[in-house]
Amino acid sequence: MTRTSFAALIGAVGLMLACGSAQAQLYHYKDATGHMVYSDNPPPPGTPAADILKSPKLKQSAPAPATAATADGKDDKSKDKKAGPQSVADREADYKKRQAEAAKKGAADAQKAQQAQDTQARCAALQANLAAMQSGQRIRKFDPNGNPYFVDDAERGADVAKAQQDMSASKCGG
Repeated sequence: MTRTSFAALIGAVGLMLACGSAQAQLYHYKDATGHMVYSDNPPPPGTPAADILKSPKLKQSAPAPATAATADGKDDKSKDKKAGPQSVADREADYKKRQAEAAKKGAADAQKAQQAQDTQARCAALQANLAAMQSGQRIRKFDPNGNPYFVDDAERGADVAKAQQDMSASKCGG
């Protein structure tokens, strides 16, 4: 870096710092004749507050602590407790409470979704079973001794009625 460019860099940084401090003290107001005035000096005394459009932010003292009673003497317990500043412990407790509620809601939603999925799977199995029994194809079952046999029309009718009853009990459409 050459000496000239270093000096230019220092000059540019100096100008930026000077501009930043000058901008922080800028007043914008209407004078008595109605002209807009931009100045680093405050408006003259007697200038209405409505005519002062911009003034630098001044450090303000901390607001007075809120009391438990309002101006009319009534107890102010009905207001939200978040109106005043909260301590770190209060905010942490509120955060943990919100997290616990969100976890509880998430668990309940997951349980409902699982129940819906189980119901859908049961309904699909019941519908497939009913369709197979109503198709007219031969159905083979096993007796208690393990011997296979073919279902006759009377047993098929009873199985169809039971499948339809199971579907209506499970609130399956169809």
